[in-house]
Amino acid sequence: MKPLISIVLCTYNNADSLAITLNQLATMDQPEPGAIEIIIVDNNSPDHTAKITQAIVSNHPHFHYYFEGRQGLSHARNTGLEKAQGDYILFTDDDAEIPAHWVRKYSEIIRNLAPDCLYSKINIIWDKPKPWWFIPEYTPCFVGLDYGDKTLDINDIHHEFYGKNFCVRKSLLIELGGFDPNLGRQGTKLAAGEETLLYRKMIWAKKKVVYFPDAAVGHRLKEREYSSENIKKLFVDGAHSSHHIAKLTAQKKIMGRPARMLADSVKNLLSSTLLLALATIKNNTTKRYYHYLCICKNITLIKLWFKTP
Repeated sequence: MKPLISIVLCTYNNADSLAITLNQLATMDQPEPGAIEIIIVDNNSPDHTAKITQAIVSNHPHFHYYFEGRQGLSHARNTGLEKAQGDYILFTDDDAEIPAHWVRKYSEIIRNLAPDCLYSKINIIWDKPKPWWFIPEYTPCFVGLDYGDKTLDINDIHHEFYGKNFCVRKSLLIELGGFDPNLGRQGTKLAAGEETLLYRKMIWAKKKVVYFPDAAVGHRLKEREYSSENIKKLFVDGAHSSHHIAKLTAQKKIMGRPARMLADSVKNLLSSTLLLALATIKNNTTKRYYHYLCICKNITLIKLWFKTP
């Protein structure tokens, strides 16, 4: 029987957390026999990921393990796309907390609404006090997602999904060219944007995109995610992703470069500099650090604009 949903989980060097997620996937509710398969793609992990995965795969015939040696999350996800047999592909990560009803809720929405793409909430799991610098503006950096408690038809570019909890029709993902290898995590490089580009393509093509609240997953944080160095790296590495997306989608260019990106970066740099000064005067350390990171990001964007045609 061909599965309705192929769950694709790509993993890198996070074996202990992966083991928790795989056990949750192994014990969750099944919509019906044969309705799902689970594909684990090991993206060249140096730890004991293979050992952890093989222990699960050997006891569950609907689990499948693949190794992808090309470093990069987009490479791994494209391998998952290639191997998947389901009509839909449901993506998650090795640090996701999976509820028992997760895939059952997805299958209900698929059968009732037949969307091209569907996605649900992501809750950040704080297992220790939030860092001193945390403010709500950082929520997307922790892939927290909550668009409310009603099912929504999405037709704008401002309700983006994240790779920890979204599902797309396989044929559409192939039509859109899969995931861009120039975007997404690459080992320790904290780039992103691979879902952003797909999301915008779907909206521009007027595909049926649905948000629903009933299949939330949790995000188990790594120790490094509590550090100020990590959030700064996210901002700077993320600038490279934003620059690449701007190059691909720009409607107006100057010397082959995206015109609006430069204008927005300069404007945002000036604004963040002023706001940092005000936060300094008010001795607001959290806001001051946030505006400092925005300055770092926009300086990186401007440098990339002049450096890379």
